Amino acid sequence: MTYAPLKNIRVLDCSTLIPGPYCTMMMAEMGAEVIKVERAVTGDGMRVAIPGCFDYLNGNKSFVTLNLKDKKGLSLFMKIAEQVDVIVEGFRPGIAKRLGIDFDSVKKINPSIIYCAISGYGQSGPYTNMPSHDINFQGLAGLLSISGNPDAEPEFPDGFQVADLSASMFALASILAALNGKASRIETETPDPVYLDISISETMAMLMMPRYFEYTSRNNPPKSNFMGRGPYGVFETQDKKYITIGVVENNFWLNLCNVLGFDDLTSDKSLNTWLSRNQAREKIVPRLKEAIKKQDSEYWLKVFTEADVPVAPINDFENWMDNPQFKYRKFFPGTADKKTFRRFPVDNLIFDDTNESVKAELGKDNIKILSKLGLSKEEIDILKKEKTI
Repeated sequence: MTYAPLKNIRVLDCSTLIPGPYCTMMMAEMGAEVIKVERAVTGDGMRVAIPGCFDYLNGNKSFVTLNLKDKKGLSLFMKIAEQVDVIVEGFRPGIAKRLGIDFDSVKKINPSIIYCAISGYGQSGPYTNMPSHDINFQGLAGLLSISGNPDAEPEFPDGFQVADLSASMFALASILAALNGKASRIETETPDPVYLDISISETMAMLMMPRYFEYTSRNNPPKSNFMGRGPYGVFETQDKKYITIGVVENNFWLNLCNVLGFDDLTSDKSLNTWLSRNQAREKIVPRLKEAIKKQDSEYWLKVFTEADVPVAPINDFENWMDNPQFKYRKFFPGTADKKTFRRFPVDNLIFDDTNESVKAELGKDNIKILSKLGLSKEEIDILKKEKTI
């Protein structure tokens, strides 16, 4: 047990799938009490789609089921909402209002609430009600236009939900900023309610800003010139494994050439900048590939590391837990027989370092949570029969 910066914070999580749950998972890991509200009977669709992911994202939370279309269910929601600091929801714009749990409704009973609404395109604009997923947000933000083979059309190469998770991070940062603002005012005045409109597509666009300004500073080059890379990429080794080489700065370029015996490239003054090496990729990359294939991956990892060349292995899900760097820092703290997984990577902010998940059973905390609202077991049983919970 360590420092818990969010120990006294209560969060009502009405979100599903990844963006909201990933955000509230990190809050729970930092000590917040997170109550996840799910649809009665069916619950979060992630339970069925990817059960293991659902348990990971939600295993450090409490669970209550509520039928928000039922007056009794709505009343119970509002009683819980009255007692929390933060609400996170991921409905399509307009649905929260239709259910009666929108910001305007909640702030009447909880005037200092921090209400975070995560949606694909935000709460306003012509795209607001368009159905979308991660690939759509990546496309809108421009990521796909520069992804994949620099000589090919737009591609979808990303192996994870980069847009969804960017929204999770910006939602977390926004909530923490709002909580800090609330804490700074609470001694002198009543904090105002705060509404956070998180657009997944806009958070994705924020991550694109450094690349955009690189693009404009280089006079808007075509993809082939803009994203073409010289000694910066993935290379196959003799043992059919792969390593990454990330040479950008000149000192690393010289180190790489010295290891490989590329004296002619070292002396070539036309290759003394990052951009010029990228433009000469057809000259550099084939020679690199040929040279790297002559030795096993372990050889190159050792030789390049000793020569101060940016290099790393490419792991997959079969072997990433065995990587010596992850092992040394105990990033995967479990054992071979009992695997556990981190939900936040900074040790001294984690409330409970056991990293164990409680089985995320649907409505498992109904009795505990509703009893605190003053309901008897008999009343709770009736609500269950009525499918209110």
